[in-house]
Amino acid sequence: MFRPIALYTCLLSSPAFADADPPRPFPEGPVQISGPAEVVFDWTIDRCNDRHFADLPVRAFRDDGAVTLILPHDASHRMRGPDFDNLHADCAVLLASTIDQHPDQFANYEWIAASFLQGDTVHALIHNEYQGNRYLGCDTYDYFSCWYNTITYARSDDGGATFGHPIAPPAHLVASIPEQYAPDEGIFGAFSPSNIIEHDGFFYAFIKMQTYPLGSQHTCLMRTATLGDPDSWRYFDGAGFTGVFADPYRDDLRALRATTCTPLALPEIAQMYESVTWNTALQRFILIGTSSDPSRDPNPYGFYYALSEDLITWQRRTPLLEVRLPWRATGRETVYLYPALIDHGSESVNYETTGADAYLYFTRLNFGSGDLDRDLLRMPVTIMPSE
Repeated sequence: MFRPIALYTCLLSSPAFADADPPRPFPEGPVQISGPAEVVFDWTIDRCNDRHFADLPVRAFRDDGAVTLILPHDASHRMRGPDFDNLHADCAVLLASTIDQHPDQFANYEWIAASFLQGDTVHALIHNEYQGNRYLGCDTYDYFSCWYNTITYARSDDGGATFGHPIAPPAHLVASIPEQYAPDEGIFGAFSPSNIIEHDGFFYAFIKMQTYPLGSQHTCLMRTATLGDPDSWRYFDGAGFTGVFADPYRDDLRALRATTCTPLALPEIAQMYESVTWNTALQRFILIGTSSDPSRDPNPYGFYYALSEDLITWQRRTPLLEVRLPWRATGRETVYLYPALIDHGSESVNYETTGADAYLYFTRLNFGSGDLDRDLLRMPVTIMPSE
């Protein structure tokens, strides 16, 4: 059940934007924060264990008159209730990480990062972290230096109560960079898929790519016509959706160099990927993500949005909510991550659409990124077409 809190500052034009805590709404464009923050999940009183919190953007779907809100982590949980104002934490684990110690199996620490209810089946895209710092061979034993990421597939046949691997690893691989795990040279891989959105007969998702060895980051757009086939996803290569993800352990190494997913609209959206919906008020897709914009002076850091008619060509991102990000903190300051836009009244059972009113959900890390005390918040958003 949500709880109102005093976490809101007036919609004022500031002469100098800085890292904001509490978050500062940015009064610009057709998408704007329109009210105070509310606590959806309070780690102090709602958790079932210390690692029970939203460690990626939350995902939602509706079935049998009930709402499911997934809190992704390496042992993902859900909140469930008749509506978004009456959600209660469920202590049952949706997907327990496989923790296979071999990077070529793509089944180490697994987050349910995206879900899509289709009939009686809930398909899921998994953010799989190979945490090499836990094993021999990574000399630094540093989490970030030994981190190798892939996207995989899982499925639920019981309405989202439990998920498993109907296609056994490593054949459940969806997306990867064309390089194998390299100890002490991370972070690299394919990360954190957005929610899945259906459009023109296909299912689309954004992912973040971090290339090897340069470590450059960009957003990638991929799609499939068959959610149950992890090998069917194709990425946009600049001309069409013909890019094929490679298995860096089993495919021809000579062919792998041409299989890095193409950056999408890099000047416009930078590395935004977290949440996408079709907005019925604007007749545009809205992409929500974490970003900054060096073309602005001052440059606000926080949550941004961008608009598109086709998921490929995007208008330049606009600030929505200025927050302090973990990489801008100097100690144990409160920081924020993982934005997602959800319209409680969406006609889509997977909340793929938004209208004139929605909510921005995000995680507040109360004592910095190194601490487990993390709450799930939401703030109302108003979406107004320009006159």
